[in-house]
Amino acid sequence: MQNETNSRWRGIVLALTGASLWGFSGNAAQWIFSHSTIEATWLVAVRMVIAGALLLCLLSIRTNVFGVWKNKKDRIDLVVFSLTGMLGVQLTFFLSIQAGNAAAATLLQFLGPVFITIYFALKALKWPKRKEWSAVLIALTGTFLLLTNGKLEYITISREAIFWGILSGISVAVYTVYPVRLLKKYSSAAIVGWAMFIGGLGVAILTQPWEGAGLRWSPSLIGMLAFVVVLGTLLPFYLYLDSLKYITSTETSLLGSAEPLVATIVSVIWLDTSFGTYQSAGGMLIILTVFLLSMPEKGIIKINQSVNK
Repeated sequence: MQNETNSRWRGIVLALTGASLWGFSGNAAQWIFSHSTIEATWLVAVRMVIAGALLLCLLSIRTNVFGVWKNKKDRIDLVVFSLTGMLGVQLTFFLSIQAGNAAAATLLQFLGPVFITIYFALKALKWPKRKEWSAVLIALTGTFLLLTNGKLEYITISREAIFWGILSGISVAVYTVYPVRLLKKYSSAAIVGWAMFIGGLGVAILTQPWEGAGLRWSPSLIGMLAFVVVLGTLLPFYLYLDSLKYITSTETSLLGSAEPLVATIVSVIWLDTSFGTYQSAGGMLIILTVFLLSMPEKGIIKINQSVNK
């Protein structure tokens, strides 16, 4: 019994640490945007290519990561997923941070489960259940408070940040739903690793990050970039996967709600981001929707946070 308790606590700590690192990562990106000439497209290209390559190299030590390339349909699905789902989530999220702030971008991305619920309701031509409707209404209320701080005539976040943030939530839905078939056949780590690498190459071809864009390198900038790539991408993903050995995926998903909380707290304390009382309440309501939609019940979509990063 003691061993089971210890294992459970180990899983909780691993999941919370991973979610916290993801929360810090968005703020590190915001710092990079405000202290250098780096833009979201450059950062996404570098982050995805390096993190994807490192992940694949680490996985190749223990397993064959090339299995997905042996089947034509799987190859096509992987490339489509990489250039739409993976790249879509990463790029829209960082564009939202660049136009606004990490806290708001993270909270808007957490609308993903709501869009997933709406998608499956439309696909099945069936009204969502009462719990799902409640989650949607709560999410809409939370979004309104987050964006207006309770005042109709006052939008607290730029329209560009709102646009990319909501698109990020939609991208999360696409990202979560599209690769289900692949994830049933192959390791989720391998699929995510390849998707990061391919998606990063796709945007790198267009942005050519190797040219440097006139960057002025400094120890602080290099440190922040390393944090975003390794501690904000690679390490939290591994911590998430490891936590699944000790707790359920639903529990891990719920603990993943620590990400927007950490992102908000760090953004307010470190980056001096203004966050009103109604905005805080709105953020909590958005997080509440994840709890509602993750509660075990037949027909309820279980949110997989490892796919959202």
